[in-house]
Amino acid sequence: MAERRVAFIYIKGRLARLPDVRSGAAPTEFFYGAIELERQGWQIEHYEIDPDSPGDFLARALAYLFPTSCRPVKMDPRLLTRGAALAARLNKCDCIVATAGNIAFALALLAELGCIRRRIIGIQCGVLNYPHNFIRKAISRRLLARMHSMLFAGGELAEMRAFFDLPEERIAPNEFGVDLDFWKPGDGAVGDYVLAVGNDGQRDYETLLRAAPQIGCPIRIITRRALPQPLPPNVTHIAGSWHGRELDDAALRDVYRAARCVVVPIRPTLQPSGQSVTLQAMACGTPVVLTETVGLWSRDALVSGDNILLARPNDAADLAEKTCRVLQDSALRARLVRRGLETVQSHGDIRHFAARAAALIERCASPQNLV
Repeated sequence: MAERRVAFIYIKGRLARLPDVRSGAAPTEFFYGAIELERQGWQIEHYEIDPDSPGDFLARALAYLFPTSCRPVKMDPRLLTRGAALAARLNKCDCIVATAGNIAFALALLAELGCIRRRIIGIQCGVLNYPHNFIRKAISRRLLARMHSMLFAGGELAEMRAFFDLPEERIAPNEFGVDLDFWKPGDGAVGDYVLAVGNDGQRDYETLLRAAPQIGCPIRIITRRALPQPLPPNVTHIAGSWHGRELDDAALRDVYRAARCVVVPIRPTLQPSGQSVTLQAMACGTPVVLTETVGLWSRDALVSGDNILLARPNDAADLAEKTCRVLQDSALRARLVRRGLETVQSHGDIRHFAARAAALIERCASPQNLV
């Protein structure tokens, strides 16, 4: 396989982590396969865009002319002007990987305008969680046809293809993975607490808080999201996020390792929410209780009672019962730890994600595929 020159574009916050990631002091997964390809000798160029920075006159004018409801999901006009500023460098690459859907939509629009002349691979997640009027749907469909979309799991695939009338070759799942050289079991003692981690909008901390009195033992929730007040007496809220680095990766790994159980409560959604936290916890040798949603990313690999416990959505009693089973049944806990490690090694390795991404890049990057 030829070594390619590929541009990866991220939302602001990644580039400051590159030195730690390259040295192994931080995990690689949130570079979406770029580090693995870089280590194989590919020429990888890393860029980031800050969607919250002040917009120039053109961005403000576009925001006025095209209100949010008429744009693809989260596509701020500032992404267009920032992407246009990178166009000359991006066009020197063989392929462009946009690691967020809003960046992918912005680059696809720039391709429509003739500014971007290379194939775009866009990682899409949760697009159908948002309402689509006729204009948003029509524009999104047109732009999705200008790129190759990669989903983190297959749960969204059929609905995305049907809703936007996408040909099969334009969209495919690539099951996410985590850095197993970083996330791995430790040799310290297990603590007395249940852990919940995550900031995305599909986290269902309300149900976890309703379950907390029945769980009984201390619960630590690490999130930058506001939680309903007052908190149950056994719940501690630790404000933190991956972007803010209030809790660095090594410290988070220690917290995973010492937890008796990790609970990942999710709202009903097509999006494969909770994927990274679940895989990180499994890789650290900690059992997981996860809400079973229609967006569950691998129904073949995740088997309740074998390598994970799956709880019903919006059901605090069931979430509490599943969590208490892990806390009280040592044989079950040992099985979940052992089988969870085996599962993440076979189905949750970021190197597998990178290999599949590389195959798609190769298909997109041949000279005849210039946009």
